[in-house]
Amino acid sequence: MDSVIIKPSCGGFLVINLTKVNKYGFKNAHTHIKSKMVARTIRNNVMYDRFPKTRNEYLLTSHIRVSNNESYIKKIEQLIKTRRNKGVQKYANVQR
Repeated sequence: MDSVIIKPSCGGFLVINLTKVNKYGFKNAHTHIKSKMVARTIRNNVMYDRFPKTRNEYLLTSHIRVSNNESYIKKIEQLIKTRRNKGVQKYANVQR
């Protein structure tokens, strides 16, 4: 199991994977989050390999940065790729 911790930082929180820090360095093993509740959610999702409900690309990337599990990372990368390819649908209400 990953040892993921949450530390207060100026204006928010750092979510840090301590085992990944030793292997890849601090830069590739942490993320900045403004809300403690979101930081806890990311930590819990990563520790228990839960698929995130969010579709926010920054938060999905945060999951990747903190996780060690390669299959979990690939699933989230696939979700990000799908979201980018999908594009934004525009709705136009035609006036009569």
